[in-house]
Amino acid sequence: MSLRDISVKKAYSSDLDDVLEDFYIPALGASLEYSRLAGFFSSASLAIAARGIVGLVANGGRLRLIASPRLRREDVDAILRSHEVRGERVEAVMVRELDRLAEQLIGDHVQALAWMIANGRLEIKVAIARDPHGGFLSYPEALSNAVFHQKVGILRDSEGDVITFSGSLNETASAWQGNIEEFKVFRSWQRSEASYVEADVGKFERFWNNRSQSVSVMDVPSAVKERLIEMAPHDFPASSVARWQTGSRTAGIQLFEHQQEALRSWVEAGMKGVFEMATGTGKTFAALGCLDRVATLNAQVAAVIACPYQHLSQQWVRELGKFGIRYDQLIIADSSNRGWKHEFADALMDLSLGHKSIVIAMTTHSTFPSKAFRGILQDHATDVRKLLIADEVHGLGATKAREGFLDLYDFRLGLSATPRRWFDELGTAAIFDHFGPTVYQFTLEDAITSINPATGQTYLAPYRYEPRFVALTDEELDDYLAKTRAIARLAGGAKKDEQEDELLQNLLFRRADIVKAAARKYHALEEILDLEGASIKWTIVYCSPQQIDRVMSIIGRRGIVCHRFTMEEGTAPERSYGGVSERDFLLRRFAEGDYQILVAMRCLDEGVDVPPARTAVLMASSGNPREHIQRIGRVIRRYPGKTEATIYDILVTPSLQGMPTQLREMEWRIFQKELERCEEIAATGMNSAEALASVYAVKEGFMEAGK
Repeated sequence: MSLRDISVKKAYSSDLDDVLEDFYIPALGASLEYSRLAGFFSSASLAIAARGIVGLVANGGRLRLIASPRLRREDVDAILRSHEVRGERVEAVMVRELDRLAEQLIGDHVQALAWMIANGRLEIKVAIARDPHGGFLSYPEALSNAVFHQKVGILRDSEGDVITFSGSLNETASAWQGNIEEFKVFRSWQRSEASYVEADVGKFERFWNNRSQSVSVMDVPSAVKERLIEMAPHDFPASSVARWQTGSRTAGIQLFEHQQEALRSWVEAGMKGVFEMATGTGKTFAALGCLDRVATLNAQVAAVIACPYQHLSQQWVRELGKFGIRYDQLIIADSSNRGWKHEFADALMDLSLGHKSIVIAMTTHSTFPSKAFRGILQDHATDVRKLLIADEVHGLGATKAREGFLDLYDFRLGLSATPRRWFDELGTAAIFDHFGPTVYQFTLEDAITSINPATGQTYLAPYRYEPRFVALTDEELDDYLAKTRAIARLAGGAKKDEQEDELLQNLLFRRADIVKAAARKYHALEEILDLEGASIKWTIVYCSPQQIDRVMSIIGRRGIVCHRFTMEEGTAPERSYGGVSERDFLLRRFAEGDYQILVAMRCLDEGVDVPPARTAVLMASSGNPREHIQRIGRVIRRYPGKTEATIYDILVTPSLQGMPTQLREMEWRIFQKELERCEEIAATGMNSAEALASVYAVKEGFMEAGK
C-alpha cells in the first residue's frame, strides 16, 4: 500500500473526525518515514497509535521527532538508556516478533520507546529557544517562541510520495484522543498542493539540521548534560491509556444492519451456527460482534479464532483493534511463535484463577486440531467459557482438521461464503454437526444489489460474466473416456479397500488434469487477450501447474508485463523489497499498474486481498463452486476508480459421442453441476441475459447429444 491508496481529506478536526483511525494510523501504515515537528511529545502517543507505528516499522520505516525540552522523566530515562545500548543486540529488550510489537507498545510504551530508539527506528531531538544574545531561554520564556507552535508532520512512502499536515496537533496521547485539534493536509502529487509540501519539508529539515537562527536543536543526551531538559507531568491519565490494554469493548466499528441481524440470529440459535456470507460483506466484524457479546455476558472467556493461514491471523489481529475489542492477552498459537504452548497454557491458567477476563488465541487450521493445542485447552481452560470462531470453516471439514472439534466449546461460530465441502458429505455433515446450521446468509447477489451505508455503493462491484466453452481434442477425448470407464468400474463395485479407494481418487485427479490442461483453453486465452488489447491492466489469470509456463509465454509474446503469483512468494518483510514481503511487493506493483497481469497458481483464492483487480480469467478449475466464488471475490471487491469487473470463465464441454449409457449419465450429472454454477454466476451479472443465453445454448446442445 502507498500513500496514494489511502483516502485523505484536505482538513481534519477532531470534534468531527476520528483523526486517529481515519488519518494517522492508515497514513503511518503506508509510510517508510515519518518526520514530526511538534511542540510536545510523550511516549503514550506510541500506545494510542500502536497499529500505525507497527505498520511503519513493518515497512522498514523510521520516525524523526523534534519536540520541546519538556519531557516526562520516564521517557527521558528510556531515551538515555537506549542511547547507551544502541549498536548492541537489543532485541531482547522488547519482543523478537514484529507481529507482537503492537501489544508491547500498548502494554509498556516507555520500554517500547527505548527499543525503537536503540534499534534505529526512532530518533528524537529537542528544540531549545535562544534569546537575541545567543543564550538559552528557560522553558516558560521559550513558550512564546514560534517553534513550539509549529506542528508539522511529514509522511513519505516507498514511491517517494509525500503527505504533510500542519495545524494544532501535538505528538501526545491527549492531542490524539482528548483535545479538540485541527490540521490541514497536503499531497505532493497534487500540483496545487506541492508548494505547501515543499515548504513543510523545508521547515522540518531546517530545524532537524540545526540551521535555525533562534533555536538550537540537539539530541536528548546533550540537552540533559546541559541541564536543558525540564520534567513534565503525564499528559494523559494512566487509566485512559490502560483502556487500550484490557477490559471490554471500546467505541470502534459500528455494525451495519445486516451484521446486527447476523448477530441476533446467532444469539437466538443458542450462540451456535454458521454465517454464510459472501466475500467482502463484513463477516469478520459480524463475528467480532459475537465475540463482544460473549465477553459482555461472561466473566472469563477463552476465545479461539482459527484461520486457514498465518497471514489471515494477522488480518484478524488488525480487525480486533479496529473493532475495539479489548482483551487481557492475545496469543499467536502457530509455528510462527515458538513459545505459544507455554504462553497459551499460562494465560488459560491465569484466566481460570480469575486474574484475567479475556484471552484470545489466534491459530491456523493446521495447529487447531493438533494434540498440543487440544491438550492445553482440555487441561488448563477449566471453569471458563470457551468460544470458537472458525474462519473459512469449510477447511475444517477435512478428516485431520475435524479432530479439533471438541465438545468443550460453549459457543461456536463458523464463517464461510461456501461452507459445504465439494464431494465430501461426511466432512460437510461434521461441520454442521459441530457448529450448528446456517443461521444467517448474505449471498453474492445480496452483496451486489445491497447498498453499503458507509459508501453509498453496493458492497461488491457489479460484474460482467463471459463464459467461453471449448471442446477436448480427439486425443484428449480418448484419454478422458478411457479414464472415465476405469472410474465407472471402480466406483460401481462393492465396498472398496484402501488401495482401491486410493486408485479411484488418483484416476479422478488424472481425469480432472486432462480438463484443466485442455489445449483449446490456450486458444480461448489468446482470444481474450486480443479482445482486451495491449493496454490490459489489473488482471488475474488463474491456471494450474501444468498451464503456468505456457500461459506466461502466451502473455509475454504480446508484450504484456506479467508476474507469477504462487505459494512460493515470501511473506516475511525483506530489505530487498523495501521492507515489505515479496508477496506485498508484487501486489503493490500490480496495484500501481507496473505488472499488468498476475498469473496465479494455487493462490489468490482465500484471504489475499487484491482490490485493484478488475478482470479475472479462469483457466483452470476443480469444478468446486467454492473455488469459483473465492476467485470471483478477488476481482469484485470495491476499490477507488473501479466501477465494474469482468470474469472470463473458460470451460471444457465434454463429448458424449460414442459413450456407453451409464457413462453418459454420469458425465451429464457432472457437467450439469458445472452448468448450474455458471447459471448462478451469470444470473447475477450485469450482462445476465447474454451470459445465460450462452450457457443455455451449451446446455441444450449437450442434452441433445446425450439422447
